[in-house]
Amino acid sequence: MMRNESTPAATTGQKFASWMPALAGTSLGLYISRVVAESFTGSRSTIVLLPLILVCVALGLFMARLMCRWRIRLWPLILLLGYVLYPIPSAVLARGALLFMMTIYAVLYLPHSIKTPWIEVGVLLAALGLYVHTLAPTVLPADSGEFQLVASVLGIAHPPGYALYTMLGKLFTFIPLGDVAYRINLFGALCGTLTLSILVHLVRQASGSTGAALIAAAMLGLSPTFWAQSTTANIRSLTAAFTVLSADLLLHWGEKEEPRYLTAFAACFGLGVGHHTSLGLLGLPFLIYIIARAPRIFVEPHRWIRPLLAFFASFLVLLYLPLRSGMGAPFDPTPIRSWGGFVNHALALGFRGDMFYYHTLPDLAARLRVWAVIMRLQFGRLLPWATLLAGMGGVVPRKSRGTVGLLAGMWAVNTLSAMTYKAPQTVEYLLPSYVAMAALLGCGLGVAKLKMPRWTSALLMAPLVVATAHYGAANYGSFQQLHEDRSARTYAESILKDALPDTLVLSNWHHATVFWYLQTVEDVRPDVEVRYVYPEGDTPNQEVWLKRIEENVDERPVVITNRFHAFQHTDYHWIPIHDAWLVRREPLAQAPKDMVEKEAAFGTKVHMLGYTVEKEELAPGQEIYVRIYWQATGALDRPYSSFVQLLGPQGVVGQDDVAHETDHAPHELQVDTYRFPLLLHTPPGEYQLITGFYYAQNESLKRLPVEGKDHLVLQAIDAHAVEETSATLHQMSQPFANGLRITGVDYDRSVAGQTRIYLHLRQSAPSTKRVQVCLLQGEKPIAQQMVPELSPGTAATLALDVPDDLSTVSLTLATGEGQPIPRLGPWHHPLGENLQLSLPQHAVHYVPLGGEMAFLGLDPLPRSAEPGEDVELASHFLSLRPLKRDYSVSVGLKGQGAKWERKADGTPAMGAIPTLKWIRDWRVRDPRKVIIPDDAPAGTAEATVSVYDAFTLHPLHVLDERLVKEGYGTHLSVDTVQIEE
Repeated sequence: MMRNESTPAATTGQKFASWMPALAGTSLGLYISRVVAESFTGSRSTIVLLPLILVCVALGLFMARLMCRWRIRLWPLILLLGYVLYPIPSAVLARGALLFMMTIYAVLYLPHSIKTPWIEVGVLLAALGLYVHTLAPTVLPADSGEFQLVASVLGIAHPPGYALYTMLGKLFTFIPLGDVAYRINLFGALCGTLTLSILVHLVRQASGSTGAALIAAAMLGLSPTFWAQSTTANIRSLTAAFTVLSADLLLHWGEKEEPRYLTAFAACFGLGVGHHTSLGLLGLPFLIYIIARAPRIFVEPHRWIRPLLAFFASFLVLLYLPLRSGMGAPFDPTPIRSWGGFVNHALALGFRGDMFYYHTLPDLAARLRVWAVIMRLQFGRLLPWATLLAGMGGVVPRKSRGTVGLLAGMWAVNTLSAMTYKAPQTVEYLLPSYVAMAALLGCGLGVAKLKMPRWTSALLMAPLVVATAHYGAANYGSFQQLHEDRSARTYAESILKDALPDTLVLSNWHHATVFWYLQTVEDVRPDVEVRYVYPEGDTPNQEVWLKRIEENVDERPVVITNRFHAFQHTDYHWIPIHDAWLVRREPLAQAPKDMVEKEAAFGTKVHMLGYTVEKEELAPGQEIYVRIYWQATGALDRPYSSFVQLLGPQGVVGQDDVAHETDHAPHELQVDTYRFPLLLHTPPGEYQLITGFYYAQNESLKRLPVEGKDHLVLQAIDAHAVEETSATLHQMSQPFANGLRITGVDYDRSVAGQTRIYLHLRQSAPSTKRVQVCLLQGEKPIAQQMVPELSPGTAATLALDVPDDLSTVSLTLATGEGQPIPRLGPWHHPLGENLQLSLPQHAVHYVPLGGEMAFLGLDPLPRSAEPGEDVELASHFLSLRPLKRDYSVSVGLKGQGAKWERKADGTPAMGAIPTLKWIRDWRVRDPRKVIIPDDAPAGTAEATVSVYDAFTLHPLHVLDERLVKEGYGTHLSVDTVQIEE
């Protein structure tokens, strides 16, 4: 039929609308077909894929037609093309695309505000389920252990005492679940979930947006520090609850000006300040908000007298401290016997010197960089910027300026106070600012939504939902591992079990609270006395420990948890007992009952009696503990060293050495402890545990003969595959037809002339054929290695070395018979070309340190420096798993020929981010300044880096066999500085 001349031509928009159902349906169908095809391992031929795609596209078109009939917008379906066109299969991106689309539909079709309290209830239940699922299983170290103890017995915690927390925590001990420590952990979970529920209520009331409130709750609830506090016994989660509840009540008062809300706010804020005095600083933004809302309130006493009384009445809870102390609480390290003692304890006046400790411009600039690192670790890269923009957008409408101003003031005050405070838990002290940030994001986003079309707000909120969900999913694995961690209990129980009667345990705070909990709450070895050794003014800590040892070693058995370098120059004998030491004036009289007898003579100088091994099966990165018992058959004629190695077909995969001087008395029983991890690229299989003795001669090492060899085989050790791939800087998701997937790649150029390529692999399907990885330059093989046999769900790391003058290499997989294994592309269709890897052309590092972290390099150093000058050595680390030990970083400069050396040691990131807070994939920058000596001669100075246990001084081993051969077994030399005249 001919078009009527009077009928206008179809517009471009109308033509596009007519194509919309076909385009949207096809996008949906292609997405479904790709997800289905990639849900199974193996390659998909065209003859299989074509019917699948046709069926799924038909289904997509049918669904698009139904959506048209139901008047549902179709354009969000087109966004699925983002993953359809993505060149590499990725389940993470597939889920992200789906979540992005679903968020847009939720914003388009759900009401802006859902007026029902069930939203807050739903958030509370969901968060509680997550936190209980990842809850710490038992007693925890340090302050957490103390809180578990004081709540159990109604004791007195360290200043400021935490009276309210103690009394509320006691109620949780009556819950018939797990041990008592687990029940106190549940209290932290409830505080965290209440915080999120109140946050949702605050944002919904302030902005009217349910979606924005849920995003705010997810941002806070899935952030690692808040998550950690919500799964352990701690006072921070209750602090966060008081922070958000105070803000919520004050905003209610500001909106409705009902006196009861101001009174409730005053009581809540008073309880919060009484709980932790740092919250008192939030009184400044609170007071400014009150004056802004009611300028004449202070000349109208009837409006403020009742809130003021409620505020001061809330401090009555602090009377618990002197009353309970006077009753003789089971745990009360510093009894309160005077008004001054009560004030000093309740206000924590002993810490007042740490307030505003960092106040100079250089210090503030350095702390600002640390704060930026903390923000990235807590919220990723998108959410902090989104919070800033949302807050700016929330200021525009006049109605929301007061809300945004209050929240911004809370954030600013807490951030300033926490970042200038000298404390090793800055990531935790910033918790109120995290609460304020989440509330700012929610309120600003909710208000901004009202001023823009729905489709615009949908496109604004969808990336935030995806970013929050992705970051939460990335953190989940770490908290699942921590949920299974019982190391604090195992450590304390093992020492208490093997301690002699009436033993005195001298302990650091980290372990002391666990000992006390087990003794007081579970009645484990009450005959053992555990005494916390605390710093005493300017006295060096090692001298304090030696003084305590000297006072007691002649009266009773003494066990210590800490080791210092000064201990080596004493006449005491340090007998290992698990990860601690029994201190004796006399040597060990006899070998322990669990020693495996293995007598052997090493030359004519050493007689070995036996050994113990704590682990006979382990995975790459895990540590093995070995003790060797031996005697010198006569006076040692020279210094000797002993070693223990784990030896396999490919060479040594783990080693530790102990140096011995000539002062060992003949026939005196000696015990050496060896503790070392396996290389991350150790293949599964059986390895030989060997030991030996050696000495230096003419710049070479000579081993003592034993049974006709240069080493003694102790026993076989099994290495099995890991279940999770190593953390990586370059995540990938490249599948192959045999079910093998490359999950990441890292590069290291620490050794001159080489680029080491670490390939992280995961097996997802059974495979009966051996697989070889081959790296090619053009058609020429330059490196190849067999992939270890992996069962489904296990992973491995390969290390391949190539020349450092290459810019790219191609990677291919083949069976042992040489048959190529195709890599898979979209829809798991086989791709013909090899995988191309772009190699770095500059100095990069990825050096595993133990199984804990990887060293990533230093910030560029100045080319030259002068004597007396400060040189900043800023090292970068990547955590390979959630860390459970407190490590110190040591950086230094060593003059040419070792004529001088200066070091700077301490907790990472200016003390702000202790390793006990690290979870997997955290990248932490640790800046330290080293002063060059005034008398340093001209020449080259090496920059050195090492990491060691802050309590035992045990160093993290360098897990790179190439660097170990160059002498870098426990430290690294990574750069140089030229010292000028």
